[in-house]
Amino acid sequence: MQLVEKIVKGERAAIAKAITLVESSRENDKKESRRLISELLNKPGKSIRIGFSGPPGVGKSTFIESFGRFLVEKNYKLGILAIDPSSQITGGSILGDKTRMIEISKNPNTFIRSTPSRGSLGGISLGTREASIILDAAGYDFIFIETVGVGQSEIMATNLVDIFSLIVGPGSGDELQGIKKGITEYADIFIVNKNDGDLKSEASKTASDYKSAISYYKKSSDAVDKEVLLVSAIEQTGMEKVIETIQNIVSQNKKNKNFDERRAKQFTYWIEEEVREIIQFSIQNKIKEDGSISKFSQKVIDGEIQMFDAIEAITQNLRNK
Repeated sequence: MQLVEKIVKGERAAIAKAITLVESSRENDKKESRRLISELLNKPGKSIRIGFSGPPGVGKSTFIESFGRFLVEKNYKLGILAIDPSSQITGGSILGDKTRMIEISKNPNTFIRSTPSRGSLGGISLGTREASIILDAAGYDFIFIETVGVGQSEIMATNLVDIFSLIVGPGSGDELQGIKKGITEYADIFIVNKNDGDLKSEASKTASDYKSAISYYKKSSDAVDKEVLLVSAIEQTGMEKVIETIQNIVSQNKKNKNFDERRAKQFTYWIEEEVREIIQFSIQNKIKEDGSISKFSQKVIDGEIQMFDAIEAITQNLRNK
């Protein structure tokens, strides 16, 4: 309860401690983090959660820092959860986004957490959802969730955010078909970065290509139109249009009830995910204790039984237990 009170007051040390707790895989920490999150769910804030995805080289982190600086200069409180690829050897972050956002990290209205993905699919990390709840309760206005990259699995990040943005670079319009269709369908905003210098005309053409492509998507009658925006993270241009678009989408989604419906679906998905994880953990333990996989594998190798018969036998054995 002391930790909850400190988080609600916005104490940075308490926020960091709480996020470390929810990222822990220790059983005692898991129990404690569940109690903590249960308490914080009763103290909802006003945060808008925005997901940022995009292929390598488009200046995703540079844009996030530039747009983040624009927001904190307007006195908004900003939390950034940056998910980095993990080292297969140490399990730690390879890139370390906090080291790439030096200027914005100095601002007292900004809290940045860079977390290794640890092989987790969906472009996010274990504990990302809980970390966003902690920052929400701490009074942050916006929470940015930067995914590992771009791909079909990245759409899982949409189960955490209110708005999903895809950042692309000049010249990527021709490669639109190369990006997985799912992620372009899920994106609410397409941000064409590097609209500056010699790349300006190419960036403009790319924006036109995306506008043309998304015009063919079917949408429900109450769905908000997808937007394609031109920005320059280096020159910090186009940022006013980005925040205006975000606020417009949120406002319209709240008006037509899509905002609440989206969050309700995300909550249902979260419960399903937790139940699935508990069942999976339980089954894995039973398989280890049972030892039937090793036994049946050897039978398959020795030609005593066919592989799919062995799988059926193992599955039936688990069902009986």
